[in-house]
Amino acid sequence: MDQDTRYITPDAIGEVRRDLREDLLPLFAEIRRILEENRSLDFPAWGPLGEWTAGALYRSLIDAFVRDTDAALGVVRTWEGEHLRFAEHNWRAAEDLAVRRVGRP
Repeated sequence: MDQDTRYITPDAIGEVRRDLREDLLPLFAEIRRILEENRSLDFPAWGPLGEWTAGALYRSLIDAFVRDTDAALGVVRTWEGEHLRFAEHNWRAAEDLAVRRVGRP
């Protein structure tokens, strides 16, 4: 996003949408992929006692992280796909309607 953007415009909203789509969504998708890759460690990685104590806690934490990442992905997708597109459209319409027309009544 352009660091010198000082005003809300449809173009600025579009830039935010692009940043979400091109930067944030891929980042969360990569984090989720890494979590999935690390979801389970095969036996005897924890050992019999470690599996009973650390293994269960580890899987529980990974599951929670995956759920949180899925929730974040859902929110960012909604912002980029629906909410900010709606805001961009409405802002452009408001700007168009704010233009003073000179000429025939």
